[in-house]
Amino acid sequence: MEFTGEAQRTDGSRSQYQHFIPRFILRRFQVGPMKSKEERTREFRRTGVEPEYVHYYDIATGSLDIRPIGKVYGATNFYQDVRNNDDINELEHKLSLLEGQAASIITDLHKALPQGTFTLKRRSLELLRKFMFIMHYRNISCSSVYFQADHPDNAGARQWIESFMKAKDIQSAPEIWLHFLRYYLDTSHSDIMQNAAELIEKYGEEGLQKMMAESHIPPDLEHFPAYTYHVHANSYFFSIWEAAEGKEFIITHNAFGLWEGLKGGCPNLHRIFVVSPRVAIILRHVDSRPELKESIKPGTFVSCLLDVNPAPPTPIYSHGEHGKYINHINFQSAMEVARYRSSREGENDSFVFKITKLSQPQTLQFNFVLLINVTTKLCALTFLSRESMLSTARAF
Repeated sequence: MEFTGEAQRTDGSRSQYQHFIPRFILRRFQVGPMKSKEERTREFRRTGVEPEYVHYYDIATGSLDIRPIGKVYGATNFYQDVRNNDDINELEHKLSLLEGQAASIITDLHKALPQGTFTLKRRSLELLRKFMFIMHYRNISCSSVYFQADHPDNAGARQWIESFMKAKDIQSAPEIWLHFLRYYLDTSHSDIMQNAAELIEKYGEEGLQKMMAESHIPPDLEHFPAYTYHVHANSYFFSIWEAAEGKEFIITHNAFGLWEGLKGGCPNLHRIFVVSPRVAIILRHVDSRPELKESIKPGTFVSCLLDVNPAPPTPIYSHGEHGKYINHINFQSAMEVARYRSSREGENDSFVFKITKLSQPQTLQFNFVLLINVTTKLCALTFLSRESMLSTARAF
């Protein structure tokens, strides 16, 4: 079965329906059997209708129907860059390439479910982390407010946003959002982390946090968003959760990067990414690692998912149990760590993930987290089987 990223052409050569939930993920929720790309193409040529549909519950109308995958969880010309005279849909093409790479890894992950473990080389893990970050960043709810200078959540960065927009002749929040979407797509995980490490070496972690808190980010910090990516990558360990037998995960408009749980009063314990009815990838804060539990004060963590205990991945370094290069790294230096991870030695490291199989109550609780965040008329949800969705709705 082939799962690839695809752009959906709608109206002429310059207009596209562009997804913020990729087609390859939606196909895992497809009504009826999944088809290969060749089968889909053949049927479309024969009927003129795309042979892919999902259950779609529209919160605004309260209606449940079956809709074409090509017409849900997206918007027309969402990623179009009107400043790019050569190809205004260039970013959509680049997203499709990233989706295709991520789709291959996620397909391998599903094949590994019966074994209970999944092994990734460092570069594949980095690519998947980059995909997860961009999946959150590309959400339609982020495009207009992520860099909105007068948004309350951006108070600490307002001066930097305004200065950067002036320096780059950018006129709106969506334009600067597209600018950094291009940066994240064009720059490798390793290079983004090294850009962030340069900032950390110069200003320190506390200094960067203080900049954001006190609203004085220097205007010349062009790569400041690299630090946001760094925090996302370094502060969370990657875990794989599988739904209980007979149960399924649902998917919602915001099921990619959704925050859940509090750590010290801040909403950043988990980030949720549903990739199929069977599998969710969860980023859990490193402070909750098992070896740190004894040092954490009671009540520090507040979450609906605390009874799930995912194990952090087990690293297998390319040069022995600890790796001869690892022993020479100063882990207090962000740059040294970033350089090792981008090196040929680091490239050959592997990570073994134990897949966390949820119980039926835990799977229901996980879906409840998604359902309680379906809060506005712009929201929607999709599921694979009506029976599983009905049992979830009744329990909710």
